[in-house]
Amino acid sequence: MKDRRPRVGIALDSGGAKGAAHVGVLDVLIENDIPIDIIAGSSAGAFVGAMYATGTLEKFKAIVEAITWRESLSYYVDPVFPISGLLAGKRARSFVQDIVGEVNIEDLGVTFTSVATDLLSGETVAITEGPLVDAVMASVSMPGIFKPVVLMDRLLTDGGVTDPLPLDILKRSSPDITIAVNLHPSMPNRYDSSQKKALINEQKQQPEDEDLPSWIIDRVIKVIRSQRIMDNLTPLAKGIAKKLGRETPGELDLAGILSEQLSLSKDKLNSLLQRSFMDRPKPPSMNIFEILTAATNIQQYQKNRLMLAHEPPDILIEPEVGSILSLEFVRAKEAIDAGRRSALDLLPQIKALLQTPRS
Repeated sequence: MKDRRPRVGIALDSGGAKGAAHVGVLDVLIENDIPIDIIAGSSAGAFVGAMYATGTLEKFKAIVEAITWRESLSYYVDPVFPISGLLAGKRARSFVQDIVGEVNIEDLGVTFTSVATDLLSGETVAITEGPLVDAVMASVSMPGIFKPVVLMDRLLTDGGVTDPLPLDILKRSSPDITIAVNLHPSMPNRYDSSQKKALINEQKQQPEDEDLPSWIIDRVIKVIRSQRIMDNLTPLAKGIAKKLGRETPGELDLAGILSEQLSLSKDKLNSLLQRSFMDRPKPPSMNIFEILTAATNIQQYQKNRLMLAHEPPDILIEPEVGSILSLEFVRAKEAIDAGRRSALDLLPQIKALLQTPRS
């Protein structure tokens, strides 16, 4: 039987902005003609894996090369009243679709699996068919931040919840060589003792949270539309209309007038709300995003440690990205460079494994 080239599979860890390190790793493999046949990615790993599979890594790199904090927020921040998530996810979906395009997983040139979590059953869900954008969005929807995604008759959230480094999923496709890119090689510990004390004191002094402007406006309008309020405020409505220079023949739409004024204010309120997301957490401050993602990073470190013990890869790549916050996309280029360095260090071992033909 003729010898064949070993099939190479790679598992890409979750990690938000840290996931840009995967781009650097894959760049090195591409530059050295090391093909990837199988990809299993969780959260950020699913997104970067999708870009590799669609040949769009360069497009992503061009966007993040010199991205500012404000620009990075414009790609994913669309706040909603927090019922099932702080962000709607529409902007994030649009960004993903603009990068990878409209393609089904089964039509890709590589075997691709996007890993998500079923919120209702707690199961890890391996998505291996259907629209690529849907699969990626299900995998990247961080719980509490993005609304869960309904897909495959399941309520899906971030793959990092159950399987951040999906080596087990990867090995189901029986690659000859397994590579894992672990973004959580050590327990997160970004603060010294004085900073930790300051963080605790800062948290004690936090003011009470306020409701979102749009939620307030919604309820104000509902109250105004009640008949009793309308009857009592009709004289006032006529006075407002007169000041606005409007004619008031017949019935006056008080709710319409106030709704219009509130809607104009809503744009200003939403602008202020967007700015609140731009207040980057600086020691000793942690915003809600960093509290959620700090907890996630701890969980992912523990899960990855167990996964690597039970499903050890042939090659383990661990970029130094521990200082990059999960939502700090402005440091994407730094993460890419870290990925490149770590992959270059292990390039001789990868090439040596490829020299072993398989029958």
